[in-house]
Amino acid sequence: MIAANLDDLEWKPKNTLPPGADSANVYGIPAEGNYAFYARFPQGYTVPMHWHTNDVWVVIVKGSMLIRRDDIPDQTIGRGGFFFLPGGMRYIAQCNEECIFLAYGFKPFDIFYKNPKDDPRNEAKSSLAFKRARE
Repeated sequence: MIAANLDDLEWKPKNTLPPGADSANVYGIPAEGNYAFYARFPQGYTVPMHWHTNDVWVVIVKGSMLIRRDDIPDQTIGRGGFFFLPGGMRYIAQCNEECIFLAYGFKPFDIFYKNPKDDPRNEAKSSLAFKRARE
């Protein structure tokens, strides 16, 4: 049996998202599949246009999340709400208030950004390359 209470989670910065997001893994390894993790976004947080290769299921635990897609009306999912993200669906996720959600899936979890400049991993690579060039 695996049990997880929000008050007991070990939150860590989520380096695949813009600064400010945290996550706490509760089951499996997301990059390998068959996983569950909580994520926490601060008030006013936005994840720019992005997508995941594989399907992701999400339950909002605290706050609400606005999902924005091109040419489709925005949709807000509130506390206790559920949504399913089919692999490849491009969207923007926004929390106007702090939000916490449980994400889970059965195949590896990843994230790709429409604009490579939005990907914090690219900034980290650039910073490392700059640091090495100065040494």
